[in-house]
Amino acid sequence: MSKMILGLLVGGFIGIILGAWLGYKLNIGRDRRIEFNEAIEPIRKALMRGEYINEQDISILVAKLGRDSKAVLNTYRKIYQPKMNMSDAILRKDIYGRLTCTKEEYEHAMKLKKDAMTSLLIKCKHR
Repeated sequence: MSKMILGLLVGGFIGIILGAWLGYKLNIGRDRRIEFNEAIEPIRKALMRGEYINEQDISILVAKLGRDSKAVLNTYRKIYQPKMNMSDAILRKDIYGRLTCTKEEYEHAMKLKKDAMTSLLIKCKHR
């Protein structure tokens, strides 16, 4: 009878330890997810309004999130910036600030901007 009680006590103790460890890990994951969502929200709102994202916005995100911002930073540098720069190069302006590009060039530039913003917005989705 004492072996049965000892087995129950050991099993219960192991269950408590595993439950506490699992709860701790899940709690940390929830806190990291909340922190990510709060840090990414200003960029998401700006992208949804169609505003430009600059290097300063991304550096603030990197300062807040550290390694969790790696995917957003890579997308910004490899996709968003080149497409936005290409779009700005296509949308030439004269000395009065009027566009001097053709309709096809304008449509292509707008498509590039939309693709750039969409790609960054996908990486900035809530977790």
